[in-house]
Amino acid sequence: MKKTIIFIFTICIALTTLGQNGSKVAHTIKGKVVDANTNRPVSYTNIGLEGTFYGTASDSEGNFELKIPEEMVDKAIYFSAVGFSNKQFPVKDLFSKEFAVVKLQSQSYGVDEVDVAAQNKVLIRILRLASDNIKYNFGSGPFNMHFAYSSEIAVDGQVKEPKIATVLLYDETGYSAPSKADAFTARNYSVKKEQSDDDYRFSSAQINLDELLGFDWVRSASGILSPALLGDYKLVLESQPVIDGQEYWVISFNTIVPSLATTGDYYAGTFKGKITINKEDYSILKIEGEAVAPKNNRQGRALAIGQNNTDFYTDVLYTFEVDYKNLLLKRVAMDKSYTCKGKKISEQSVLEMNRAHTNNLTVVDSRDYFPGE
Repeated sequence: MKKTIIFIFTICIALTTLGQNGSKVAHTIKGKVVDANTNRPVSYTNIGLEGTFYGTASDSEGNFELKIPEEMVDKAIYFSAVGFSNKQFPVKDLFSKEFAVVKLQSQSYGVDEVDVAAQNKVLIRILRLASDNIKYNFGSGPFNMHFAYSSEIAVDGQVKEPKIATVLLYDETGYSAPSKADAFTARNYSVKKEQSDDDYRFSSAQINLDELLGFDWVRSASGILSPALLGDYKLVLESQPVIDGQEYWVISFNTIVPSLATTGDYYAGTFKGKITINKEDYSILKIEGEAVAPKNNRQGRALAIGQNNTDFYTDVLYTFEVDYKNLLLKRVAMDKSYTCKGKKISEQSVLEMNRAHTNNLTVVDSRDYFPGE
């Protein structure tokens, strides 16, 4: 069953705003998707108009609603769900029905029992549904999240005093409209460093919170969770574990040709990882990754290095883990090693959420790159 909801939020039908932006709605289709053999609802079915990006998904009970603009009444409508054969027919076939029941035939094979080409298509479908259902499986804003931040650095094997702070994050829209732009503009944070005699320890450089938050691909619908990029990865079903009584897919991914879009790293030479997805509702439990880059900008891995800039990292290797729990980001951890000004440096940074709330909010209107007292 769906995990306990800790936020009350409105379920928005995917991409149906098109009909509100200048297109006149010709018909509204309401219905339910069920298994043809058992009549049980087929949750989170991908529903769309062929040849367009216009569509929606059925809810946990198989119900759906889709407004059809006038210019699309002659399109075909398709229904696609993991474990079922696709179904497609003219959208007009549903216009005469007050409530349509669409029956899908179950597939007789498992995702691990098909050939490589067919399995890749199934894995792409799983990832597309995971992306499409982010707004249903994760909390919408506004909300505050309270994190504990720590970072430990070793220079030529000598460990420096760790940086420890608390982070208050304000997210105005949450996961209701996941995108890179929304994640950057709607998320702000303030940082308070741990009190100590070493009161200047954060003053020499900005902290790497943007880099850590950038690994939250669920919030930004980027990387392996961007449907437009799925053809740029090699996908393999690694395992199908049972975790806390629920079944999951673990899908490994490897960039075919690394790019900023697929890795989030301007200079990545290799990039691979894996993602853990719940079989029932397509929610994401964990994202892991590993990258090697010949160099990185000191201000962030996504930034290019200017032609005259000689102050950058070289021989960069990093791994990251992102965990989700109760509709939200729970933890981000990164281990990173590189060379800077002839010195070998390693970093271990962790951002862990302690609590979140939607009432008595503290609105943060900027990003606190340099922590205060």
